[in-house]
Amino acid sequence: MKRRNAGKQGAMATAVAGIAAFAAPLDASAQEATLNTMVVTASRAQESKREVSSNVTVITESDIKASTASTVADIMVEQGFNAVTTGDTTNIQIRGFGNLSMTTEYENTVLILLNGRRTGTSNLAVMGLGNVERIEIIRGPSAVQYGSSALGGVVNIITKQGKEGKPVISIEAGLGSDHMSREKLALSGAANGFDFALGASNYKRGDVTTADFGRWYHSSVKDTMANLDLGYSFNKYNRVGIGYNHGDIKSDLSSTNGGIRGDAPSAWSAGYPVNDRDNPYNHYHKKVKNTALTYAGSTEDRKYDWSATYSFGDYDQVYWSPGQARRSSNKSRVDTDFFNAQGGYNGSLISVSAGLDRYTYDIDAYTAKSTMEDTGAYATGKLRLLDERLIFSAGLRHDRYTNKNKGDSSHKENQTTGAVGAAFLPIKWLKLRANYAEGFKMPSPSQVGGDGGMYYAPNPSLKPEKNKTYEFGADFNWNHVDAGLTWFHSSWEEKIIALSYPGGVCTGGYGCYQYQNIKKSELAGVEGSIKWDVGKAFKQNYSLAPYASFTWLGTRKNKDESRWFTTYDGSLKKVLPNTPEWMASFGIDYAHPGYKIKSRLNANHSGKRYTNNYGSTRPSGYFMKGGGTVVNWSLEKELVDLGGPSGTLTLRTEVINLFDSSNEMYWGYPGAGRSFYIGLRYDYK
Repeated sequence: MKRRNAGKQGAMATAVAGIAAFAAPLDASAQEATLNTMVVTASRAQESKREVSSNVTVITESDIKASTASTVADIMVEQGFNAVTTGDTTNIQIRGFGNLSMTTEYENTVLILLNGRRTGTSNLAVMGLGNVERIEIIRGPSAVQYGSSALGGVVNIITKQGKEGKPVISIEAGLGSDHMSREKLALSGAANGFDFALGASNYKRGDVTTADFGRWYHSSVKDTMANLDLGYSFNKYNRVGIGYNHGDIKSDLSSTNGGIRGDAPSAWSAGYPVNDRDNPYNHYHKKVKNTALTYAGSTEDRKYDWSATYSFGDYDQVYWSPGQARRSSNKSRVDTDFFNAQGGYNGSLISVSAGLDRYTYDIDAYTAKSTMEDTGAYATGKLRLLDERLIFSAGLRHDRYTNKNKGDSSHKENQTTGAVGAAFLPIKWLKLRANYAEGFKMPSPSQVGGDGGMYYAPNPSLKPEKNKTYEFGADFNWNHVDAGLTWFHSSWEEKIIALSYPGGVCTGGYGCYQYQNIKKSELAGVEGSIKWDVGKAFKQNYSLAPYASFTWLGTRKNKDESRWFTTYDGSLKKVLPNTPEWMASFGIDYAHPGYKIKSRLNANHSGKRYTNNYGSTRPSGYFMKGGGTVVNWSLEKELVDLGGPSGTLTLRTEVINLFDSSNEMYWGYPGAGRSFYIGLRYDYK
């Protein structure tokens, strides 16, 4: 698990202004295209980033190639987002929102999408990068566009489509530390109206070596991921397609005390055995499959557009101990069914778009079966004034949910959400923006009706989570400087958390819990980013680009006194736990076409946060855990240009956790220490 570094906690606005003043005389004609980047996630329709009033982050294909990432989870960490990995599971937070232990999509507060559709899981560890073109992240609520679960933001993973011309082929294979091996394959092309794109990867790593404790036995991981996209354009403006996504990840994790890695020999005396070869462990297997049928069209002048998507799939989880059969009581499955239809008008003065969502989760979770259904209708619009330099936006959505525990009564809710925003470009390289948006998350069937008494008791009075977010920000893009700064404030009502519930009757000796609401909580802070390509600004033939991004949560307040947590020394705290005050990433990219070399040095930092004591010798309870930093480095060097149509052969090396830093988000679940990778890649294009 990687960490991020806040570095200097200086005033970002001053830094942006200073760089702008310095860069101005260098190359006034050199204009970056970042503000004109086309995005699709913010309004579910293609639009220029310059018109979006919320804070949008785009991880490009070049970012992905430069990183040491193997999964979407890895690249999100590298971009400064808070992520927690335990075994074969990775969840993320955006602005302090995001359930770090729930991998089901409908129980999370950050929504993970694949080409704009739901797949049933928020586990980024099963999302590969083999065929990913870019990743768009909307920070803040997006309920108007996407409905439930989009309180903290949306991560939309957008895959490639084949393009006309020579087919593109890329093959990579390599080896690394801890018996690691990695293989990647990418194919794409288009001809006679048909297009195809395939990405596949295979990753295997043995028991991880940690910085502090040496080998962590029974912590191996193996994953296979693939994405296929096929399409046919029956004219220039209409395309039908079929897409398939597959993620399969297997791992081992100690079953003693929940898989925790004991932190010292003295842990034995506290009942937490140090992990060794003889400790009992479990096999874990998670798998996601999703198939989508799509149609998108427009008029020749692009003034009218329309689209429809139907997708279906499942997300399966199972665990068992060596020698044990895969018992049904250790399995869970979520079958997903999703439909969206949308149409829009795109004029020079106004744009409007409206659509309908319908999705169903059929849930078979260990001992309980249930269904969750939603029908949502939404509309968004834009008004452009002052020669398209002042853009107002607004949206409204209504959802009707039904949760049903099979054999039990149903739970129904209606929810209406709205959003308004404005973007103003006083000059073409500066955008000022303001946005207000609402978000919500419906309680799941198991949160309302329990799980059959295995772990959780029912709570029929459980209410939906809601939040209202105000944000103000600016985006600066001039002379190869790309920067942004945003202040945000979220009021969070009825946050759903799991609490001990001694009044319940549970089986299996696990104790009893119940999902309950925190009446009010508050999150507020500042987030920013900056990147400056010094080489291009000074008209050099190479690229040298230092960069940094951060999120500072100055307010992380639980305002429900009855739900404050107790630290191990007995004091009450109203800070939201497992939510770092600082998350940051910074580094430098270098590319020289003459030397045919590319390199990235990246540091990831997570600040201090209160977390529960799972694996140390301290008494039980929450405590303040210090932050940590992990530095990663990657280097690519083209070795051979085979000439003509034969392609190139490139050497790629990576060092993860360059300085062998200790890093763990949850106490007792350490991340990897220093590790290495070296591989060869063949490219034909």
